[in-house]
Amino acid sequence: MKTDYEKAIEWLNKKAEKAGGITNLGKTVGAPASTFFRVLKGGSPPGADKLLDWISQLGGKIVFPDERMEGYTLIPKVVAQAGAGSSLITSDEVLGMYAFRDDFLRRVGVHAKESVMLDVIGHSMEPMIRHKDTILVDQSVKELRDGDIFLVGFGEELLVKRVQRTPRGWLLKSENRDFSDIVVEGPDLETFRVYGRVRWFGRVV
Repeated sequence: MKTDYEKAIEWLNKKAEKAGGITNLGKTVGAPASTFFRVLKGGSPPGADKLLDWISQLGGKIVFPDERMEGYTLIPKVVAQAGAGSSLITSDEVLGMYAFRDDFLRRVGVHAKESVMLDVIGHSMEPMIRHKDTILVDQSVKELRDGDIFLVGFGEELLVKRVQRTPRGWLLKSENRDFSDIVVEGPDLETFRVYGRVRWFGRVV
């Protein structure tokens, strides 16, 4: 299991990738290039105050397991990826925790303790939900609602689809009209799984 320090360095390395390299990110936080490169490549660690300062400048916050941020609730992001043949049952390893404002969750009616986040792979729900977007799924909502977007399991796939009721079952509809509807009727209903309703999505610009 990774230590908190290793997770922090991994987070900084991901930030460096998005910033175009370690040198660019080092400039952003005001760290000498040689020092920042050494730390992110596994060399001797910086002082705790320096590490916390870097993370804070990049919009992050260290939250310890027993600590709760006032006014916020942490929701786990898991390894499973919708659209990649994953399963929430077999790929529920937690990658990290994401903070949402309590007032927002109450306003939209999300049950935070039964919610999970994961990435979307593929283009079937574009332009609404794009490839590599992150979605929040409220797993307390297992009853399909006509016209809403759900995370479902069908065959070996974990899918994000808008659902439409039919006389004999459901249609799984994509936002992208290049993708055909998936019919779920008859024997397919026995193995069709509903993981929860998609309530939020976000992306990195």
